[in-house]
Amino acid sequence: MPKTLTKVKRRIYLDYASLTPIDPRVLLEVNKYLTVEYANPSSWYREGVSAKKTMDEARKSVANFLHAHADEIVFTSGGTEANNMALLGVFGARQNKKPHIVVSAIEHSSIMETARTLEGRGCELSIIPVDKNGIVDLVELKKSIKTNTVLVSIMTVNNEIGSIQPIREIAKIVRQARAKFAGDRSELENNYPLFHTDAAQAGLFNDLNVEQLGVDLLTLDGGKIYGPRGIGALYVKRYLLKGGISVTDGQKLIQPIMFGGGQEGGMRSGTENVGAICGFAKALEIAHGERMKETARLIELKDFFVAGLKKIRPDIIVNVGGINVSPHIISISIPNIDNEFFVMQLDAAGVACSTKSSCLRDQDESYVLKAVGADSTTSVRFSLGRWTKKGDIVAVLKIINNLLA
Repeated sequence: MPKTLTKVKRRIYLDYASLTPIDPRVLLEVNKYLTVEYANPSSWYREGVSAKKTMDEARKSVANFLHAHADEIVFTSGGTEANNMALLGVFGARQNKKPHIVVSAIEHSSIMETARTLEGRGCELSIIPVDKNGIVDLVELKKSIKTNTVLVSIMTVNNEIGSIQPIREIAKIVRQARAKFAGDRSELENNYPLFHTDAAQAGLFNDLNVEQLGVDLLTLDGGKIYGPRGIGALYVKRYLLKGGISVTDGQKLIQPIMFGGGQEGGMRSGTENVGAICGFAKALEIAHGERMKETARLIELKDFFVAGLKKIRPDIIVNVGGINVSPHIISISIPNIDNEFFVMQLDAAGVACSTKSSCLRDQDESYVLKAVGADSTTSVRFSLGRWTKKGDIVAVLKIINNLLA
């Protein structure tokens, strides 16, 4: 234990994977529609019609980001709701057919907990393992798909270790499975399995062209892209909504999980948050414009950080290696430390980071780290962001060196 704890003059935030601060350019957009143009977009008077028009333009902007159609965008309260909508909605349409769902071993808790809840309701569940770099075992995935499989849900970028999945290859496997079972099923059943990806951590750095990816459903979250909190979206491919939505018609491929006034094409009832929606669209617009430059900048910072950590302690382990890792997430294991105490020491020194996903706060062990063979008791996650500078990394390395001396 060092005699004197080095502290930074200004706190350094290295937990961007948990939550991003809202970009000032986005905040201006949000405030405009909270204080000036604030009417209910379902209203028929002039202000309401104007709000509806504004929201429609934002929807088109989000759709353009994904290379999708505007009517394929369903606004939600965030990534958790969008993930729930995907799983519960598909299960709801097929719950009388003993459906089967496939997920990976490292999905976000909003996927894992929903999947396990559905398992308790009679759904079959398969959990596909990943390798040491957090990549899904494609052979096992292919073998797991059966005639009653209705949904495969594999996240694009993992929020704890940063591994990037081969989404296009997975989509191809799903399409091949549809074709394989087509002769033995009804016309409706031949649309299954559907493919969903949780892309909440991918909005800033990955190309999310849904046509090229081959996905049927895709989740986005405003709180991960410097947008407003409490806003997200679920991309729902058009053919899933063919003929509209009906909770009593078993011939629909996906059903809503919230009911009321029928907003969002019937998929998500409730008065839309126009300010947050416009801020969300603005955040995606900024992300698209700055993606290449910011990705290159963070890769350089990440490499500098990892090299500095290795100089401090050569035995520090980077939990996930290879090239298929997001530029903003660094998960490391420092042998013989208590990671919770270590993170508290960093906090006292002015550095904010985490041991695992903040969504797992009340759990003793990270199932994601366990899945890749990492020691969850000695692992720390740093996640870089738009306002992380090289000087911040230099300062953090000095503090870590001091703590480990």
